[in-house]
Amino acid sequence: MKHPTVRLVEYCNNRIHVVEVDCPDIETFTMVEKDLNELLRWKGGKILKKNFLERNLQVIVKTCRCSKLSPNIVRIIERNSCLSIPPDTYYGGWEEYRVVGFRESDYKRLFQEVSELGRVQVLWKKALLQKSIRDAFVISISSVFSELTDKQANSLISALEYGYYQVPKKMNAEEIASRHHVPRTTFEEHLRKAESKVLGAIAPYVRIYTSKSPDSLEAPQITAK
Repeated sequence: MKHPTVRLVEYCNNRIHVVEVDCPDIETFTMVEKDLNELLRWKGGKILKKNFLERNLQVIVKTCRCSKLSPNIVRIIERNSCLSIPPDTYYGGWEEYRVVGFRESDYKRLFQEVSELGRVQVLWKKALLQKSIRDAFVISISSVFSELTDKQANSLISALEYGYYQVPKKMNAEEIASRHHVPRTTFEEHLRKAESKVLGAIAPYVRIYTSKSPDSLEAPQITAK
């Protein structure tokens, strides 16, 4: 609440605590650093490492502080037989958690208990098939898109925005290329490379979802006439 423009993203395994701080500029880094150090060293936390990346500060802390916080939202989630899915996010004075519940009575008790601490807002709720709890876990955005060049990413965004992938297409490759004043072949080259990289990156997640290993996938039989 003191730094509403700063997004904190938190991971924890009950021994090592990792906090990522997303700041809009270096001035904000400087302003938040003192408060962050005090918070992470509170009740015995020891900062092991700091990594400075573009717009991002990552801090790794030894000795988890979660059990020392009161009230502790994650402990409330666990106490009500629900599963907390990291990371936890803090932004604009709000805390955001992703939770899987297995019985309606469990998450009703969870909401009731958390509501007694303050305002609660449900942002997203979805029923999961019992076999598809894996759907709820986070896919790393960087693992999917980090290999794209700026031109490839922009081509992919343009294709999505202009309805290239809709059925039927709202706009074809030549029309989109003319909007950007580039040759159609150039646009298509960037788009195909982007598609290839994204599909290659999500292939492991597709295999997890379908429970198939690479060796179990057979090439389709195509008969030419």
